[in-house]
Amino acid sequence: MSKVKIKDGKINFCCKMSECDHSCCGPFGGITNELGSIDNRPFEEIVLTNEDYERFYNAGLLHFVERGYSEAMKKEYYKMALEEDGTCKAFINGMCSINKDKPTLCVAFPFYFDMFSGLCAIECEGFTDNAWSDLKNYEGCFEGAKKMYEYWIDFYSDKTTK
Repeated sequence: MSKVKIKDGKINFCCKMSECDHSCCGPFGGITNELGSIDNRPFEEIVLTNEDYERFYNAGLLHFVERGYSEAMKKEYYKMALEEDGTCKAFINGMCSINKDKPTLCVAFPFYFDMFSGLCAIECEGFTDNAWSDLKNYEGCFEGAKKMYEYWIDFYSDKTTK
């Protein structure tokens, strides 16, 4: 994978969308063994924001939703239902079957915010030195990453409810 680079308002990333070999990147194993959730939450878990849950409810997609439980916070949260191998149950016939309603976490992918490093990216075949895109093209991804970061702050500040 190419190293993520930004220069002159452009990023060396071009999402391949339906042309990607991984239209859904499948179970995520984390970025390092040195990170871990205080809840021992597995990286492959796709946690849903309250906004995600409402969108799924209105779209009739609750069959893809499960409840999780945080021992640390003693409260429930919503997450995507997964197959035994960690693949999302909405991943059908090699494609995301709910792309227009996908969870915030999936909207953000491959970007996330780290409190030490700022904007970061997870390895993805869209990063290459042969393709440069305007950063503005990925504002939706960055907004999704921001929403997830805010979700976790609220979750552990006990501001979110199931």
